[in-house]
Amino acid sequence: MLSGIDLNMKKWDWDYFLAERRKVVNLWPTGKEIEHPESIEEAIAYHKAQPWWKYASLRNEKAEEEGRIQIVPQVGHALVEQTVDHIRHSEDLQPARWYVLTDTYTRKSEYAKAQDAVERSRAKGFSYLNGYPLVAHGVAGSRTVNEATRAAVGTDNNDEDARLPWEFALAGGWTWGTIKSIEELIQHSRDYPVDKNIHNQQYIDRLAAHFTESGVPILRRASANLPGWDSLGFKVTVSLLEVLLSAAQGVKWIDLSLGIGMNLVQDVAAIQVLKSLSREFLDRMGYKDVKVFSWTYFFLGDWPLNRGQMAGQLAWNAAVSTLAGCNGMFIKSPDEATTTPTAEGFREGLHICGQIVRLVAGQRLPESEALLLERRMLELEVRAIMDRVLELGNGDLALGGARAILSGALDTMFSPYKFLKSKVKVVRDFNGALRYLDHGLMPLPKEVVAYHRDRISERERNEDSRAGISWIVREATWASRSLAEEIAERG
Repeated sequence: MLSGIDLNMKKWDWDYFLAERRKVVNLWPTGKEIEHPESIEEAIAYHKAQPWWKYASLRNEKAEEEGRIQIVPQVGHALVEQTVDHIRHSEDLQPARWYVLTDTYTRKSEYAKAQDAVERSRAKGFSYLNGYPLVAHGVAGSRTVNEATRAAVGTDNNDEDARLPWEFALAGGWTWGTIKSIEELIQHSRDYPVDKNIHNQQYIDRLAAHFTESGVPILRRASANLPGWDSLGFKVTVSLLEVLLSAAQGVKWIDLSLGIGMNLVQDVAAIQVLKSLSREFLDRMGYKDVKVFSWTYFFLGDWPLNRGQMAGQLAWNAAVSTLAGCNGMFIKSPDEATTTPTAEGFREGLHICGQIVRLVAGQRLPESEALLLERRMLELEVRAIMDRVLELGNGDLALGGARAILSGALDTMFSPYKFLKSKVKVVRDFNGALRYLDHGLMPLPKEVVAYHRDRISERERNEDSRAGISWIVREATWASRSLAEEIAERG
């Protein structure tokens, strides 16, 4: 669905941004704290008083120079003090960043419900939210969180309209945040207009760019986490579009955050293709001064209920990220499958992933025929879809991206977004790599379609089974099945 906004990828005029901002700060009473344009300059001054290590962008450069891989845990509770306590529980392990997740109400701009939950949490001494309500706690709250750690603090700009939360994040000294215009509709939205969602993200990027232009190097994270059953080529395309739309607004520092699929060769190939194509498209479109860094986000599919299996899955995700030579990884907690992640759980996750990074050290997945072939097929797929996006937008990626989602040129399965075609079907091959059983209306080259079909046929022969809906249903819980269940089936 389109709302009729005059959408294009041209960089916003600053006066246009300020006119939009007057609407944004009136979305909730705490917006009065930052309603004057001078508040932006005050926030910039606050940022400039911070040491270099509070900046995710500068930490990225330092890590790349030293060949280090950064590990980032998550945090977020209803109260400021609860969030600070969680952070301090692992401060001695020196995480590179803290990824502050906002709560479900804040993600959906239901600020009154978030405020009510804050008050109940304060009265009962228990967090009634599954994240940190940035808007409810205002500038003072975000600065208290920021000053509780040496790490670079940032946020997941979740769901359809994260403009006001992002204002408070920047005002609080937070130095990075997630880009989620296209991905967000696919992951969490039902019927929000796609052009409006991209427009909201342009607001966020334009503000980040203004800080950067003022000497404060804000980093944006081009998210393609997406669920664990989405194809890697689709994820690469989504992330690439986010990169280019943000660069158009003046963003200069970008994480390429790709959701792991859990097949080593395919994941490494996708990470490499995303970086090479991002560099190529950025240079071609005149954004040569934009710096990009490869990151991973741990598998967003099902996680085992058994804590031992859970630890194994965490370790594997960390190993994939390390063998790919990424700049960093966004990790999960062993609590993930059974409860809201705790401070203790994320401390354990830091130990598990930190040990893997330490043991793998400088080892990287070597070049091979399999890796080269996987890269070539991913690149062919992404180039073909990008060509269609440009065609649909008459050369404009913002408009083309919106139209691609609605036309089926960008498509996946199991999405809540009702305007997505959802004609795509994805299964795993014999080695656990994700393959198109049906690519729907996506403009995949014939060579790519044949390659995916061949890999599926190999599994059919090995298992004496026929690819179809039974595979899709079973693989929705592929990773979380207990070992006892697998052993019983084999027997």
